[in-house]
Amino acid sequence: MKIFFIERSHSELADVDSLIIQSMKPLLLCFPDVEEVKSPTDADILLIQENNSFKNFNYITSILEDPLLCNCYHKVYTINTDDCATGLFRGLYTSLPKSRFNSNLYAAVPYLKYPNELVFLNNKQEIEPNYLASWRGNTKSNSVRSKLFRALSSIPSIHLEKTDSWLNHSFEEKQTYVELIQQAKFSLCPAGWAPVSFRIYESMALGKCPVIIADNFVPPKGPNWSDFALFFPEKHIANLYSFLLQHEESHQILGSKAQEEWNRFFSPEKINEFYTQSLHSLLVLNSASSQEAELKRWRSFNFYWSNNWTVPQRVFNKIRKLTRIN
Repeated sequence: MKIFFIERSHSELADVDSLIIQSMKPLLLCFPDVEEVKSPTDADILLIQENNSFKNFNYITSILEDPLLCNCYHKVYTINTDDCATGLFRGLYTSLPKSRFNSNLYAAVPYLKYPNELVFLNNKQEIEPNYLASWRGNTKSNSVRSKLFRALSSIPSIHLEKTDSWLNHSFEEKQTYVELIQQAKFSLCPAGWAPVSFRIYESMALGKCPVIIADNFVPPKGPNWSDFALFFPEKHIANLYSFLLQHEESHQILGSKAQEEWNRFFSPEKINEFYTQSLHSLLVLNSASSQEAELKRWRSFNFYWSNNWTVPQRVFNKIRKLTRIN
């Protein structure tokens, strides 16, 4: 496989620093079937770390007008960390929802960078839990979070905290966040802007069982998630308390296994290897595509519908937004 590594100087659609690709590149080039080429015309694959941004149907036009990608978009694979990922390019995604996930085109990966560095400074501490479950976060990103608060906030053994901050947390907030996870037997992980949240992986690192309340979450392959995580359907959130009580006696086993799997697959020492292996496996699995085939996939009704891009969906969403404002 001949790979051309896209940098920001090649395309405005690439991340400014592309640090994830830079960290993966040496490991990827260790595979005997991979070599780097300096010209996109000589490449079988073009690898890009896309800008982290909201992308709608107009992004297709941006790709087709990009000086580099316009002639070779069918060969592009991405490293994508968007919350509202579309799935245009094949590749690795932290947040692509199950509703548009195709394992022949994509691989789910955990986050490589985290906003709360204290998680990894305190993950060796053992604290006797005071609560059955805990959660702290912003409720505005997903209605399931508000439903969680309404269903459980009056239960003494469950500690919930609302915050208005968003990735701009003070040191004290970061410390409180870590302490709340450590002080509970279960870490509640409701969907936010995306089905996935940092909290799922941070809970694993801290040795706590993540209770994943996100129907569209795609677990990265590798760990046996059923050994350490609990999955709970969003529509039954009113019954979550009784569900937690049923599993309370297993919380230590689940938490220990969660941390074990974190250390094995997702820890800072392992994460670059995980990304690289995931990408290589996907490249080996995929057959070459054509410009016609990729454009047909992008322009298909199913792809537009899954991204809420059809005209009726856009009109409906605009009316709903205006109604909320008024």
